[in-house]
Amino acid sequence: MGEKSAQNLVTAIGKARTTTFSRFIYALGIRNVGFHISRILEQAFHGNIHKFMKADFDKLEAIDEIGPIVARTIVQFWNDESNRSVVESCLSGWLDLGYAEIQSKQPLSGKTFVFTGTLKNLTRSKARDMVLALGGRTAGSVSKNTNYVVSGPGAGSKAEKAQDLGVSILTEAEFLSLLQGLN
Repeated sequence: MGEKSAQNLVTAIGKARTTTFSRFIYALGIRNVGFHISRILEQAFHGNIHKFMKADFDKLEAIDEIGPIVARTIVQFWNDESNRSVVESCLSGWLDLGYAEIQSKQPLSGKTFVFTGTLKNLTRSKARDMVLALGGRTAGSVSKNTNYVVSGPGAGSKAEKAQDLGVSILTEAEFLSLLQGLN
């Protein structure tokens, strides 16, 4: 291996040592814990893995969107000593979760967004990430609990249902302006 290739490998390993709480939890493969739930857990435990590891069933179930099945599988995961050992090994040896405290009250906390139609400047994935980063939630369908529907060209039944329910409908530009105003 040449010197440049070796340096590139060392640099890549260095970058892989730093990740976020939610990505690490998702990567653990805890049954019933997908990326969305891992983001919720990140907010609930303010990015502190040790608090998360110690959480009992009642504390987990009290978190919005965490039901008894998910709470039970998380508790079972942490009750397995081999799982705890692997995580402790990662944390003590090479992994940096950053431990940046997450604001307990984020600007979009408690707000739910639904995207419909075509977005011209953003992918839906990027738009969802922007909402999640500010503490909001995204959903795939419109309900009375939806706060905003971001509608682009080709929007169909979701936009109609939002109108019927009196949900605020934003264009992509209005959505971006709303987010810009929060920063």
